[in-house]
Amino acid sequence: MKFISPKELKALIDSKTDFALIDTRETEKYDACHIPGAVSMPQLELPYMLDKIDPAKKTVVYCIYGIKSEQVYIYLKDKLKIKDLSILEGGIYQYASDIDPGMDV
Repeated sequence: MKFISPKELKALIDSKTDFALIDTRETEKYDACHIPGAVSMPQLELPYMLDKIDPAKKTVVYCIYGIKSEQVYIYLKDKLKIKDLSILEGGIYQYASDIDPGMDV
Protein backbone atom coordinates (compact mmCIF):
# COMPACT_ATOMS: atom_id res chain seq x y z
CA MET A 1 0.00 0.00 0.00
CA LYS A 2 1.11 3.52 -0.75
CA PHE A 3 0.49 6.40 1.65
CA ILE A 4 0.63 10.17 1.36
CA SER A 5 1.09 12.46 4.36
CA PRO A 6 -1.23 15.40 5.03
CA LYS A 7 1.66 17.77 4.23
CA GLU A 8 2.29 16.01 0.89
CA LEU A 9 -1.43 16.13 0.05
CA LYS A 10 -1.57 19.85 0.82
CA ALA A 11 1.44 20.43 -1.47
CA LEU A 12 -0.30 18.40 -4.19
CA ILE A 13 -3.48 20.46 -3.83
CA ASP A 14 -1.53 23.73 -3.85
CA SER A 15 0.41 22.68 -6.97
CA LYS A 16 -2.87 22.53 -8.93
CA THR A 17 -1.97 19.01 -10.12
CA ASP A 18 -4.88 17.21 -11.77
CA PHE A 19 -5.69 14.30 -9.45
CA ALA A 20 -8.71 12.66 -7.84
CA LEU A 21 -9.33 13.06 -4.11
CA ILE A 22 -11.98 10.66 -2.84
CA ASP A 23 -13.70 10.99 0.55
CA THR A 24 -14.98 7.51 1.45
CA ARG A 25 -16.95 8.56 4.54
CA GLU A 26 -20.74 8.69 4.70
CA THR A 27 -22.38 11.57 2.82
CA GLU A 28 -23.45 13.33 6.04
CA LYS A 29 -19.82 13.41 7.24
CA TYR A 30 -18.66 14.71 3.85
CA ASP A 31 -21.34 17.41 3.88
CA ALA A 32 -20.29 18.52 7.36
CA CYS A 33 -16.58 18.75 6.53
CA HIS A 34 -14.25 17.63 3.76
CA ILE A 35 -10.90 18.46 2.24
CA PRO A 36 -11.26 21.06 -0.56
CA GLY A 37 -11.45 19.38 -3.96
CA ALA A 38 -12.61 16.03 -2.61
CA VAL A 39 -15.55 14.15 -4.09
CA SER A 40 -17.89 12.08 -1.96
CA MET A 41 -17.87 8.36 -2.71
CA PRO A 42 -19.02 6.55 0.44
CA GLN A 43 -17.38 3.18 0.85
CA LEU A 44 -20.63 1.20 0.61
CA GLU A 45 -21.69 3.05 -2.56
CA LEU A 46 -18.30 2.81 -4.26
CA PRO A 47 -19.08 -0.32 -6.33
CA TYR A 48 -21.85 1.66 -8.05
CA MET A 49 -19.63 4.68 -8.73
CA LEU A 50 -16.60 3.08 -10.38
CA ASP A 51 -17.47 4.67 -13.73
CA LYS A 52 -16.79 8.09 -12.14
CA ILE A 53 -13.15 7.20 -11.42
CA ASP A 54 -10.44 7.61 -14.05
CA PRO A 55 -7.92 4.78 -13.47
CA ALA A 56 -5.26 6.69 -15.41
CA LYS A 57 -5.38 9.63 -12.96
CA LYS A 58 -3.44 9.93 -9.70
CA THR A 59 -5.93 9.12 -6.94
CA VAL A 60 -5.90 9.70 -3.19
CA VAL A 61 -8.52 8.16 -0.89
CA TYR A 62 -9.30 9.09 2.69
CA CYS A 63 -11.67 8.36 5.54
CA ILE A 64 -11.74 9.61 9.14
CA TYR A 65 -8.53 7.96 10.43
CA GLY A 66 -7.12 6.16 7.37
CA ILE A 67 -8.05 2.63 8.42
CA LYS A 68 -11.18 2.03 6.31
CA SER A 69 -9.38 3.58 3.34
CA GLU A 70 -7.15 0.51 3.24
CA GLN A 71 -10.17 -1.60 2.19
CA VAL A 72 -11.04 0.96 -0.49
CA TYR A 73 -7.42 0.98 -1.68
CA ILE A 74 -7.43 -2.81 -2.12
CA TYR A 75 -10.82 -2.71 -3.85
CA LEU A 76 -9.80 0.02 -6.32
CA LYS A 77 -6.46 -1.66 -7.06
CA ASP A 78 -8.31 -4.89 -7.83
CA LYS A 79 -11.24 -3.48 -9.80
CA LEU A 80 -9.71 -0.53 -11.66
CA LYS A 81 -5.98 -1.35 -11.58
CA ILE A 82 -5.17 2.26 -10.60
CA LYS A 83 -1.40 2.56 -10.80
CA ASP A 84 -0.96 5.81 -8.83
CA LEU A 85 -3.21 5.27 -5.82
CA SER A 86 -2.53 6.51 -2.27
CA ILE A 87 -4.16 6.58 1.14
CA LEU A 88 -4.06 9.76 3.23
CA GLU A 89 -2.10 8.86 6.36
CA GLY A 90 -4.26 9.42 9.43
CA GLY A 91 -7.28 10.37 7.30
CA ILE A 92 -9.09 13.69 7.51
CA TYR A 93 -8.50 13.73 11.25
CA GLN A 94 -4.72 13.95 10.76
CA TYR A 95 -5.14 16.41 7.88
CA ALA A 96 -7.18 18.69 10.12
CA SER A 97 -4.66 18.35 12.93
CA ASP A 98 -1.61 19.02 10.76
CA ILE A 99 -2.93 21.35 8.04
CA ASP A 100 -6.30 22.92 8.90
CA PRO A 101 -7.08 22.95 12.64
CA GLY A 102 -10.29 24.89 11.90
CA MET A 103 -11.90 21.83 10.31
CA ASP A 104 -14.73 20.42 12.38
CA VAL A 105 -14.09 16.69 12.04
